[in-house]
Amino acid sequence: MTLRVGLVGYGLAGRVFHAPLFAAAGLDLVAVASSDSAKVHADHPGARVHPTPAALFADPDVDIAVLATPSPTHPALMLEALAAGKHVVSDKPFTPSVAEADAVIAAAAAAGRVATCFQNRRWDSDFLTLKALIEAGELGEIKSYRAHFEFYRPEVTERWQEAPAPGVGIHYDLGAHLIDQALHLFGLPDWVEGDLVTQRAGGQIADAFHARMGKGDLRIDIFASYFAPDPSTRYAVHGTRGSYMKRFMDIQEDQLRAGMTPLDEGFGIEPQDRWARVTTYQDGQASTRFEPSLPGAHHRFYALLREALESGTPPPVRAEEARDTIRLIEMIRNSSDSGARLRC
Repeated sequence: MTLRVGLVGYGLAGRVFHAPLFAAAGLDLVAVASSDSAKVHADHPGARVHPTPAALFADPDVDIAVLATPSPTHPALMLEALAAGKHVVSDKPFTPSVAEADAVIAAAAAAGRVATCFQNRRWDSDFLTLKALIEAGELGEIKSYRAHFEFYRPEVTERWQEAPAPGVGIHYDLGAHLIDQALHLFGLPDWVEGDLVTQRAGGQIADAFHARMGKGDLRIDIFASYFAPDPSTRYAVHGTRGSYMKRFMDIQEDQLRAGMTPLDEGFGIEPQDRWARVTTYQDGQASTRFEPSLPGAHHRFYALLREALESGTPPPVRAEEARDTIRLIEMIRNSSDSGARLRC
Protein backbone atom coordinates (compact mmCIF):
# COMPACT_ATOMS: atom_id res chain seq x y z
CA MET A 1 0.00 0.00 0.00
CA THR A 2 1.24 3.49 -0.82
CA LEU A 3 2.15 5.45 2.30
CA ARG A 4 -0.09 8.47 2.76
CA VAL A 5 1.08 11.93 3.76
CA GLY A 6 -0.69 14.67 5.67
CA LEU A 7 0.99 18.06 5.22
CA VAL A 8 0.65 20.58 8.03
CA GLY A 9 0.96 24.10 6.62
CA TYR A 10 0.60 25.29 3.04
CA GLY A 11 2.71 28.41 2.97
CA LEU A 12 5.94 28.67 1.01
CA ALA A 13 7.60 25.69 2.72
CA GLY A 14 4.65 23.32 2.39
CA ARG A 15 3.53 24.35 -1.08
CA VAL A 16 6.96 24.72 -2.74
CA PHE A 17 9.56 22.71 -0.84
CA HIS A 18 7.58 19.66 0.35
CA ALA A 19 4.41 18.97 -1.65
CA PRO A 20 6.11 18.73 -5.08
CA LEU A 21 8.44 15.99 -3.81
CA PHE A 22 5.94 13.39 -2.63
CA ALA A 23 4.83 11.88 -5.96
CA ALA A 24 8.42 11.41 -7.15
CA ALA A 25 9.15 9.58 -3.87
CA GLY A 26 6.22 7.18 -4.20
CA LEU A 27 4.12 8.87 -1.50
CA ASP A 28 0.51 10.00 -1.76
CA LEU A 29 -0.53 13.43 -0.44
CA VAL A 30 -3.99 12.80 0.97
CA ALA A 31 -4.55 15.67 3.40
CA VAL A 32 -3.39 19.21 4.20
CA ALA A 33 -3.96 21.30 7.32
CA SER A 34 -4.49 24.86 6.09
CA SER A 35 -6.76 27.84 6.57
CA ASP A 36 -6.83 28.37 2.77
CA SER A 37 -8.63 25.40 1.23
CA ALA A 38 -8.95 27.12 -2.15
CA LYS A 39 -5.16 27.44 -2.49
CA VAL A 40 -4.68 23.79 -1.58
CA HIS A 41 -7.37 22.51 -3.93
CA ALA A 42 -6.02 24.59 -6.80
CA ASP A 43 -2.84 22.50 -6.63
CA HIS A 44 -4.13 19.23 -5.14
CA PRO A 45 -7.85 18.86 -5.88
CA GLY A 46 -7.98 15.35 -4.43
CA ALA A 47 -6.54 16.23 -1.03
CA ARG A 48 -8.73 16.71 2.03
CA VAL A 49 -8.22 20.05 3.78
CA HIS A 50 -8.35 20.08 7.57
CA PRO A 51 -8.78 23.32 9.50
CA THR A 52 -6.24 22.44 12.21
CA PRO A 53 -3.22 20.20 12.73
CA ALA A 54 -5.19 18.29 15.37
CA ALA A 55 -7.87 17.44 12.81
CA LEU A 56 -5.22 16.18 10.40
CA PHE A 57 -3.55 14.07 13.09
CA ALA A 58 -6.96 12.48 13.77
CA ASP A 59 -7.38 11.52 10.10
CA PRO A 60 -7.09 7.70 9.92
CA ASP A 61 -5.90 7.86 6.31
CA VAL A 62 -2.71 9.76 7.22
CA ASP A 63 0.38 7.63 7.86
CA ILE A 64 3.04 10.37 7.91
CA ALA A 65 2.55 13.91 9.20
CA VAL A 66 4.89 16.46 7.60
CA LEU A 67 5.31 19.73 9.48
CA ALA A 68 5.91 22.75 7.26
CA THR A 69 5.14 25.17 10.06
CA PRO A 70 7.04 27.93 11.91
CA SER A 71 10.03 26.64 13.88
CA PRO A 72 8.66 27.39 17.38
CA THR A 73 5.71 25.04 16.73
CA HIS A 74 7.76 21.95 15.85
CA PRO A 75 8.17 20.27 19.27
CA ALA A 76 4.53 20.47 20.35
CA LEU A 77 3.21 19.41 16.95
CA MET A 78 5.61 16.47 16.73
CA LEU A 79 4.54 15.27 20.17
CA GLU A 80 0.88 15.64 19.19
CA ALA A 81 1.38 13.73 15.93
CA LEU A 82 3.27 10.92 17.65
CA ALA A 83 0.58 10.64 20.32
CA ALA A 84 -1.95 10.22 17.49
CA GLY A 85 0.07 7.32 16.10
CA LYS A 86 1.62 9.08 13.12
CA HIS A 87 5.16 9.02 11.86
CA VAL A 88 6.33 12.63 11.74
CA VAL A 89 8.69 14.73 9.63
CA SER A 90 9.67 18.16 10.90
CA ASP A 91 11.07 20.82 8.65
CA LYS A 92 14.39 22.09 9.96
CA PRO A 93 15.25 23.07 12.61
CA PHE A 94 14.09 19.91 14.33
CA THR A 95 13.48 21.70 17.64
CA PRO A 96 14.67 24.94 19.27
CA SER A 97 16.52 23.05 22.04
CA VAL A 98 18.24 19.76 22.81
CA ALA A 99 15.84 19.16 25.70
CA GLU A 100 12.87 19.34 23.32
CA ALA A 101 14.65 17.04 20.85
CA ASP A 102 15.16 14.51 23.64
CA ALA A 103 11.46 14.69 24.49
CA VAL A 104 10.50 14.01 20.87
CA ILE A 105 12.95 11.11 20.61
CA ALA A 106 11.54 9.55 23.78
CA ALA A 107 7.95 10.02 22.57
CA ALA A 108 8.75 8.40 19.19
CA ALA A 109 10.32 5.41 20.93
CA ALA A 110 7.31 5.04 23.24
CA ALA A 111 4.88 5.26 20.31
CA GLY A 112 6.87 2.93 18.07
CA ARG A 113 6.89 5.59 15.38
CA VAL A 114 9.57 7.46 13.44
CA ALA A 115 10.39 11.13 14.02
CA THR A 116 12.80 12.67 11.55
CA CYS A 117 13.96 16.02 10.18
CA PHE A 118 13.80 17.24 6.58
CA GLN A 119 17.48 17.91 6.00
CA ASN A 120 17.02 18.16 2.24
CA ARG A 121 20.38 19.84 1.63
CA ARG A 122 22.10 16.45 2.01
CA TRP A 123 20.70 15.89 -1.50
CA ASP A 124 21.99 19.11 -3.07
CA SER A 125 23.93 18.43 -6.25
CA ASP A 126 27.10 20.12 -4.99
CA PHE A 127 27.08 18.24 -1.68
CA LEU A 128 26.40 14.90 -3.35
CA THR A 129 29.31 15.54 -5.72
CA LEU A 130 31.66 16.56 -2.91
CA LYS A 131 30.68 13.55 -0.80
CA ALA A 132 31.30 11.19 -3.73
CA LEU A 133 34.76 12.67 -4.33
CA ILE A 134 35.67 12.36 -0.64
CA GLU A 135 34.44 8.77 -0.45
CA ALA A 136 36.39 7.89 -3.62
CA GLY A 137 39.55 9.29 -2.01
CA GLU A 138 40.16 11.80 -4.79
CA LEU A 139 40.77 14.66 -2.35
CA GLY A 140 42.72 12.58 0.15
CA GLU A 141 42.32 13.30 3.86
CA ILE A 142 40.32 16.50 4.29
CA LYS A 143 42.20 19.16 6.24
CA SER A 144 40.09 22.27 5.59
CA TYR A 145 36.33 22.44 4.96
CA ARG A 146 34.67 25.79 4.27
CA ALA A 147 30.97 26.06 3.42
CA HIS A 148 28.93 29.25 2.97
CA PHE A 149 25.30 30.17 2.41
CA GLU A 150 25.41 33.73 1.06
CA PHE A 151 22.41 35.76 -0.07
CA TYR A 152 21.49 39.40 -0.57
CA ARG A 153 18.45 40.20 1.55
CA PRO A 154 19.32 43.57 3.09
CA GLU A 155 15.77 44.53 4.10
CA VAL A 156 13.92 43.17 7.12
CA THR A 157 10.52 41.89 6.01
CA GLU A 158 7.25 41.16 7.81
CA ARG A 159 7.41 37.40 8.39
CA TRP A 160 7.63 35.08 11.35
CA GLN A 161 11.28 34.31 10.56
CA GLU A 162 12.23 37.89 11.49
CA ALA A 163 10.62 37.96 14.96
CA PRO A 164 12.48 36.78 18.07
CA ALA A 165 11.21 33.34 19.12
CA PRO A 166 12.61 29.93 20.06
CA GLY A 167 14.30 28.31 17.06
CA VAL A 168 14.46 31.53 15.04
CA GLY A 169 17.60 33.12 13.59
CA ILE A 170 19.97 32.45 10.74
CA HIS A 171 21.86 29.90 12.85
CA TYR A 172 18.67 27.81 13.13
CA ASP A 173 17.67 28.43 9.51
CA LEU A 174 20.63 28.27 7.15
CA GLY A 175 22.94 27.16 9.94
CA ALA A 176 20.96 23.96 10.44
CA HIS A 177 21.78 22.96 6.86
CA LEU A 178 25.46 23.84 7.09
CA ILE A 179 25.92 22.06 10.41
CA ASP A 180 24.03 18.95 9.30
CA GLN A 181 26.18 18.64 6.18
CA ALA A 182 29.41 18.97 8.19
CA LEU A 183 28.23 16.42 10.75
CA HIS A 184 27.18 14.05 7.99
CA LEU A 185 30.69 14.16 6.52
CA PHE A 186 32.86 14.30 9.63
CA GLY A 187 30.81 13.52 12.75
CA LEU A 188 30.84 15.59 15.93
CA PRO A 189 33.80 17.97 16.27
CA ASP A 190 36.13 18.27 19.25
CA TRP A 191 35.43 21.97 19.81
CA VAL A 192 33.30 24.85 18.54
CA GLU A 193 33.69 28.62 18.30
CA GLY A 194 30.72 30.76 17.24
CA ASP A 195 29.82 34.34 16.38
CA LEU A 196 26.26 35.59 15.91
CA VAL A 197 25.44 39.15 14.90
CA THR A 198 22.50 41.28 13.75
CA GLN A 199 23.67 43.36 10.78
CA ARG A 200 20.50 44.67 9.09
CA ALA A 201 18.96 47.93 10.21
CA GLY A 202 15.86 47.20 12.27
CA GLY A 203 16.75 43.51 12.62
CA GLN A 204 15.62 41.66 15.74
CA ILE A 205 17.26 38.28 15.14
CA ALA A 206 20.76 37.01 14.37
CA ASP A 207 21.07 37.47 10.61
CA ALA A 208 24.72 36.50 10.13
CA PHE A 209 26.78 33.79 11.76
CA HIS A 210 30.24 32.31 11.56
CA ALA A 211 31.33 29.10 13.27
CA ARG A 212 34.67 27.33 13.42
CA MET A 213 35.04 23.74 14.51
CA GLY A 214 37.98 21.43 14.91
CA LYS A 215 38.34 17.68 14.80
CA GLY A 216 41.93 16.61 15.19
CA ASP A 217 43.82 18.63 12.60
CA LEU A 218 40.71 19.17 10.45
CA ARG A 219 39.32 22.71 10.49
CA ILE A 220 35.67 23.33 9.62
CA ASP A 221 34.51 26.85 8.81
CA ILE A 222 30.81 27.59 8.15
CA PHE A 223 29.28 30.97 7.43
CA ALA A 224 25.92 32.47 6.47
CA SER A 225 25.00 36.04 5.65
CA TYR A 226 22.24 38.13 4.07
CA PHE A 227 24.76 40.77 2.93
CA ALA A 228 26.33 39.17 -0.14
CA PRO A 229 25.41 41.05 -3.34
CA ASP A 230 27.93 38.86 -5.18
CA PRO A 231 28.13 35.46 -3.43
CA SER A 232 31.71 34.26 -3.51
CA THR A 233 31.90 30.74 -2.10
CA ARG A 234 29.66 27.76 -1.64
CA TYR A 235 32.44 25.28 -0.86
CA ALA A 236 36.22 25.46 -0.53
CA VAL A 237 37.42 22.03 0.56
CA HIS A 238 41.10 21.09 0.67
CA GLY A 239 42.61 17.68 1.30
CA THR A 240 45.98 16.01 1.11
CA ARG A 241 45.46 15.12 -2.55
CA GLY A 242 43.17 17.78 -3.94
CA SER A 243 40.68 20.63 -3.66
CA TYR A 244 36.99 21.12 -4.42
CA MET A 245 35.99 24.73 -5.20
CA LYS A 246 32.34 25.61 -5.82
CA ARG A 247 30.73 29.00 -6.13
CA PHE A 248 27.07 28.61 -7.06
CA MET A 249 24.20 27.24 -4.98
CA ASP A 250 22.24 24.11 -5.90
CA ILE A 251 19.45 24.95 -8.36
CA GLN A 252 16.59 22.87 -6.92
CA GLU A 253 15.15 25.69 -4.80
CA ASP A 254 15.00 28.00 -7.81
CA GLN A 255 13.43 25.25 -9.91
CA LEU A 256 10.80 24.47 -7.27
CA ARG A 257 9.96 28.15 -6.89
CA ALA A 258 9.50 28.29 -10.68
CA GLY A 259 7.02 25.42 -10.57
CA MET A 260 9.21 22.48 -11.60
CA THR A 261 8.98 19.13 -9.84
CA PRO A 262 11.37 16.16 -9.67
CA LEU A 263 9.20 14.50 -12.34
CA ASP A 264 10.13 17.19 -14.87
CA GLU A 265 13.03 16.68 -17.26
CA GLY A 266 16.11 18.58 -16.18
CA PHE A 267 15.17 18.86 -12.51
CA GLY A 268 18.26 19.04 -10.31
CA ILE A 269 20.64 19.10 -13.29
CA GLU A 270 23.26 21.83 -13.05
CA PRO A 271 24.53 23.45 -16.26
CA GLN A 272 28.23 23.16 -16.93
CA ASP A 273 28.97 26.78 -16.04
CA ARG A 274 27.97 26.00 -12.43
CA TRP A 275 30.19 22.94 -11.96
CA ALA A 276 32.89 22.82 -9.30
CA ARG A 277 36.58 23.13 -10.06
CA VAL A 278 38.56 20.14 -8.81
CA THR A 279 42.35 20.23 -8.57
CA THR A 280 44.26 17.06 -7.74
CA TYR A 281 47.95 16.26 -7.37
CA GLN A 282 49.68 13.09 -8.50
CA ASP A 283 53.46 12.65 -8.53
CA GLY A 284 53.82 16.36 -7.82
CA GLN A 285 51.83 17.36 -10.87
CA ALA A 286 48.61 19.38 -10.61
CA SER A 287 45.58 18.55 -12.73
CA THR A 288 42.48 20.75 -12.81
CA ARG A 289 39.06 19.92 -14.21
CA PHE A 290 35.46 21.01 -13.91
CA GLU A 291 33.59 18.20 -12.20
CA PRO A 292 30.10 17.36 -13.54
CA SER A 293 27.60 17.87 -10.73
CA LEU A 294 25.63 14.83 -9.68
CA PRO A 295 21.88 15.47 -10.06
CA GLY A 296 20.27 17.14 -7.07
CA ALA A 297 17.49 15.07 -5.53
CA HIS A 298 15.63 16.55 -2.56
CA HIS A 299 12.86 14.02 -3.15
CA ARG A 300 15.32 11.25 -2.22
CA PHE A 301 14.75 12.15 1.43
CA TYR A 302 11.13 11.08 1.09
CA ALA A 303 11.94 8.06 -1.07
CA LEU A 304 14.42 6.83 1.54
CA LEU A 305 11.93 7.53 4.32
CA ARG A 306 9.32 5.45 2.51
CA GLU A 307 11.82 2.61 2.11
CA ALA A 308 12.75 2.84 5.81
CA LEU A 309 9.14 2.70 6.96
CA GLU A 310 8.42 -0.24 4.68
CA SER A 311 11.49 -2.20 5.80
CA GLY A 312 11.81 -1.11 9.44
CA THR A 313 15.29 0.32 8.88
CA PRO A 314 16.45 3.74 10.16
CA PRO A 315 15.18 6.84 8.35
CA PRO A 316 17.51 8.89 6.11
CA VAL A 317 17.99 11.44 8.91
CA ARG A 318 17.87 9.94 12.38
CA ALA A 319 16.34 12.03 15.15
CA GLU A 320 19.60 11.70 17.09
CA GLU A 321 21.44 13.32 14.17
CA ALA A 322 18.93 16.16 14.15
CA ARG A 323 19.48 16.56 17.90
CA ASP A 324 23.25 16.82 17.33
CA THR A 325 22.64 19.70 14.94
CA ILE A 326 20.60 21.50 17.60
CA ARG A 327 23.31 20.77 20.16
CA LEU A 328 25.90 22.53 17.99
CA ILE A 329 23.54 25.45 17.33
CA GLU A 330 23.19 25.90 21.10
CA MET A 331 26.98 25.73 21.50
CA ILE A 332 27.48 28.33 18.75
CA ARG A 333 25.11 30.67 20.54
CA ASN A 334 26.79 30.07 23.90
CA SER A 335 30.24 30.58 22.39
CA SER A 336 29.12 33.81 20.78
CA ASP A 337 27.74 35.07 24.10
CA SER A 338 30.83 34.08 26.08
CA GLY A 339 33.59 34.60 23.51
CA ALA A 340 34.97 31.18 24.47
CA ARG A 341 35.93 28.05 22.56
CA LEU A 342 33.69 25.25 23.82
CA ARG A 343 34.60 21.57 23.99
CA CYS A 344 32.07 19.12 22.63
